[in-house]
Amino acid sequence: MITARDQGLELAADPSRVVARLFLPGESVGPSISRVDLIADRVNALPLETATHLAANILADFTPRHVDFRRTLAENATAAMATIGGHAAVDDAHGVVFGASVTSEYAVEGAALCNPSPVIHPDQTGLAAGQLRVAVSLRGIGEGHVSSLGFTSAVVGPGETWTFEPRDAPLASATVTRGGGAWSSYHSDFATTTTLSQRVIQPVVDEERNGVEDARFVRFTHDDGTTEYRATYTAYDGEKVTPRLLVSRDLANFASHNLIGPASTNKGVALFPRRVHGDLLAIVRSDGETNSLARSDDGVEWHGERAIRRPQQPWELVLSGNCGSPLETERGWLVLTHGVGPMRVYSMSAILLDLDDPSVLIAALDHPFLTSTGAKQNGYVPNVVYSCGGLIHDSVLWMPHGVGDNRIRVAALGVDELIDAMTRV
Repeated sequence: MITARDQGLELAADPSRVVARLFLPGESVGPSISRVDLIADRVNALPLETATHLAANILADFTPRHVDFRRTLAENATAAMATIGGHAAVDDAHGVVFGASVTSEYAVEGAALCNPSPVIHPDQTGLAAGQLRVAVSLRGIGEGHVSSLGFTSAVVGPGETWTFEPRDAPLASATVTRGGGAWSSYHSDFATTTTLSQRVIQPVVDEERNGVEDARFVRFTHDDGTTEYRATYTAYDGEKVTPRLLVSRDLANFASHNLIGPASTNKGVALFPRRVHGDLLAIVRSDGETNSLARSDDGVEWHGERAIRRPQQPWELVLSGNCGSPLETERGWLVLTHGVGPMRVYSMSAILLDLDDPSVLIAALDHPFLTSTGAKQNGYVPNVVYSCGGLIHDSVLWMPHGVGDNRIRVAALGVDELIDAMTRV
């Protein structure tokens, strides 16, 4: 039996990583008066000297914690005004105070940090021979178990070496615009002055109101050799899940769309990094427990689902699924998998698909190489080890993974070491 080698690294949730967001008290105090009306009246009634002093304190305390904080206050004040009409700040100081009165901080990692997905970083400058910089998406969980999508970076190699780079602050929110057609399609654009680790993609459309979860990133290569980043993720509205797609050329500007079609009706759609015989392919699990292959012409509508492997081992009695996009090797498509067994214990393993026809299962590991035992047993959600992707560099398979749904660790295996341990089927 093989076991993934833990690298002794841990990335923990940081409650100081906050965003400033619109806060509108929803209660009404009468048939035509809202709480926002009363707040606006009280702010406008402040003497100028009081408002000036209060505004100065607000800006001094919170500007260092946010990107372009004053602009955020102005935008939130404008949004709040639009809900009531008829109220306007009489000067800049009153405007700052009103904006701050309809703004609150949200700790995007206040509860947990988990489920990473690594891809090649767009910036490969300043590295030594044998090194590769990777961008790692992160699922941050905050108050109310609402998830958002953040990022960090790491340098891997030479050999079996992984180093997380420092995460920058303050955090930056995106400028969101409608993408055309239905409002469910939108764009999130970050200022070019922000770094990757400052960017946070937050829920926008109604189907995301309880979180954007478990992004599975892949660096997709088109037939002409150009590349872009694609990621499937789960939108959660508190009752049902909706698979969605992010597309970006630079990890600064993102387009978000719904996925449709009979093969994209559940969590865990994992995209292949290129077309195979003209088809876009994905590992899906529309029945909730079977790793299957689906096809698409446009990357949005998925169909033709074909089962590859159903749960069969003791450690996957409850269900099985993928742990990110398939990884291309000379010996086949390597798919990291997860299984859930008795007591909802999660484990990670792998299968190997034919390069020419990925619907054909070549081999499977008959045991998990990573499981939630010992120190990995405890956490925000006990007994969970889970990843949204792996990455191969210099023949080493890197697997950052969430532990207990509240922290991230890193494990590694040799690619050939893993495939050699598999059983042919």
